[in-house]
Amino acid sequence: MSKRKRTSLGKTPAGAPEQKAGDEDASSAADDSAAKEDMAHVSPDLLAGSPDIFAPKWNDPPAAETPEVVTEPVVAEKASEAAVETAEPVAVESVPILAAPPPPPPLSARSQAERRRGWGSSAALGIVLVVVGLFALGVVALDIDLTQYGWPLFVIIPGLTLLVVGFLGGGQGASIPGGIVTMLGLLLAYSHSTGDWPSWAFAWSLIVPFGVGLGMYLQALRDRDLVALKRGRTLIFVGALIFMIGFVLFESILGISDMDYGIFGKAALPGLLVVIGIVLLVRSIQRSRQAKA
Repeated sequence: MSKRKRTSLGKTPAGAPEQKAGDEDASSAADDSAAKEDMAHVSPDLLAGSPDIFAPKWNDPPAAETPEVVTEPVVAEKASEAAVETAEPVAVESVPILAAPPPPPPLSARSQAERRRGWGSSAALGIVLVVVGLFALGVVALDIDLTQYGWPLFVIIPGLTLLVVGFLGGGQGASIPGGIVTMLGLLLAYSHSTGDWPSWAFAWSLIVPFGVGLGMYLQALRDRDLVALKRGRTLIFVGALIFMIGFVLFESILGISDMDYGIFGKAALPGLLVVIGIVLLVRSIQRSRQAKA
């Protein structure tokens, strides 16, 4: 081999480095153009609406999104199930169930009770009419003149009849009217026989509430009703107290009838004071006993 060929093989040509630099610049330019082709051109409007600047090209199909796998906390569920199984049963207090009210009585029982009440009232009225009729028949048959003093008997006899009927089973529907009519007849008999008609200014209290309390009291004795017995006794006492106060005011002080009542008229005022004092003492004793109880 000649010397020229050896030198050509052992030495690099002078233009070799320049050619390598030119190849590297060409490859870098190709890489830059490829990168630019891969990048998407984003307009200013799209850039204002989306924060993702470096988005892939619109022509390329979007990459399939991998679904996120959600893992359930198996350990927590097992722990909660174990806690539920080991929990102690809670004691529930038993609530007392109120008993249902008794059913209303059947319609037939109500109708029978109403018929009995109606039958008692009609029976009492029928008995009164029969008694008054027999009394009038006896007066006519015996030729007795009751026009002068005996006419209040036509009021007293029906009242007494109602009291008897109520006591025998007629109820308060007969006994209370009987007490009112009886006291009315007695007052009429007194006023007609003595001429003391001004006494009606205070004597009305002997009709109501005294007569009402009398009928209620007698009926309560028959029925053994303590509540009605107490009410009847209270009405009797109230009627008598009103009569005493009226008598003291109209007769002892004002003297409207100009009649001499004797010892009763003189003792009316002191007796009234004694009665009122006793009432106040009894009420105070009852209140003190209730306070101690």
